[in-house]
Amino acid sequence: MITLAIFSDVHANLEALATVVDYINDLSPDIIIYLGDTIGYGPNPKECIEIVEKIAQIHVVGNHDYAIFTNNFTYFNPLPKISLSWTKNQISEYEIQLLGSHPFFSIFPLFVTEGNAMFVHGSPRKPLRDYVSPNLPSWSYNMFFEITREYTEIDFLFLGHTHKPLHIVNEQKHLLNPGSVGQPRDKDPRASFMIFKIREKTKEFEYEHIRLEYDVDTTCKKMEEYNFHPFLINRLKRGI
Repeated sequence: MITLAIFSDVHANLEALATVVDYINDLSPDIIIYLGDTIGYGPNPKECIEIVEKIAQIHVVGNHDYAIFTNNFTYFNPLPKISLSWTKNQISEYEIQLLGSHPFFSIFPLFVTEGNAMFVHGSPRKPLRDYVSPNLPSWSYNMFFEITREYTEIDFLFLGHTHKPLHIVNEQKHLLNPGSVGQPRDKDPRASFMIFKIREKTKEFEYEHIRLEYDVDTTCKKMEEYNFHPFLINRLKRGI
């Protein structure tokens, strides 16, 4: 059985990331996979970049990461734009290049006989901009898997970006989201990530959305010291 630790959307939240990494390190999974957005919103971009780059074997780029890399904040609302501008002044050119060095998606063979998994931040259609939520019409999920056939047959599609845990079954294919480590938005402020286990030959799998409490007060205090907008601070405490 292969064990994957899958996490996403750290958003410069060092306290949440450190808590999750401690858990993952104790588990010693076969593969650690990151679905993007290391920076934005939070107060510790440098430290989070260093940790994520060190531990993730498979790593795709997120929309905040790519915005810093391209210096293009066009598609962001005012508060994220301010956060991105602040972030860019906190990190080096080398770190900016690291953020942009990862692919838009990654395909990984999970099985000996057949089948693959795709990892992407948003969706196969728009890797940086699509929000795949549980209330979309069923045809849209079909569309996402149809798009992947341009590359290969995909049985498991792992996405981030919405900051909400998700598992949708569509015609015996699975779409999963681990939630957000550093910026949960499902009304649960605890850090969220996924442990996914699969048997290579039979495709039997199991998974768990892990939720861990972390020192959110320390993160919020840092944000206050840097004069972050109160909305960004309050949403961390409430998970919204």
